Amino acid sequence: MRKWRRNSGRIRFLGVVLLLFIPFFLQGCQDEDGGATAGRSLAPDFTITRFDGGGEFRLGDHRGGPVVINFFASWCTTCGIEANGLEKVYQEYVAKGAMFVGVGIDDTEIMARQFLAKNSITYPSGLDLTGSIKRDYGLHGLPYTFFVDREGYITYVHSGAVTETLLKYELEKLL
Repeated sequence: MRKWRRNSGRIRFLGVVLLLFIPFFLQGCQDEDGGATAGRSLAPDFTITRFDGGGEFRLGDHRGGPVVINFFASWCTTCGIEANGLEKVYQEYVAKGAMFVGVGIDDTEIMARQFLAKNSITYPSGLDLTGSIKRDYGLHGLPYTFFVDREGYITYVHSGAVTETLLKYELEKLL
């Protein structure tokens, strides 16, 4: 009987802990491949200074065509895994009217530039200098890839390394 009382206290404690954390687990619900359908939320507009000297990239200037926003960092190993696939699909879909943009998060300009050069990334990329883009998009980890439709609405969000197959699948729905 004594053992049961001691264990029942532990069980109650674990139950309370689980109840407190369930909302946090549910908030990040994703489908089986790491993505989540975002519904009809408007993508927060942002402006970054492009590393390639092309001036500024403003998301709002690209309405009318699909946009893939990839959030990355030089220190993110998973970001390096997905980089080649992102560039390959960008090269294939830019002629179809799709735009890609890379946004460096929690990084330095020097390291972000080295990451892009190492991975031969040619789509417009820049740094979130103030952390406001990260905050506006509710990021909590990297990498993240957002798919934005012609009207500027987020149609799909992918957490983790995105594959070429997934990129093409989501882009085809937006073209």
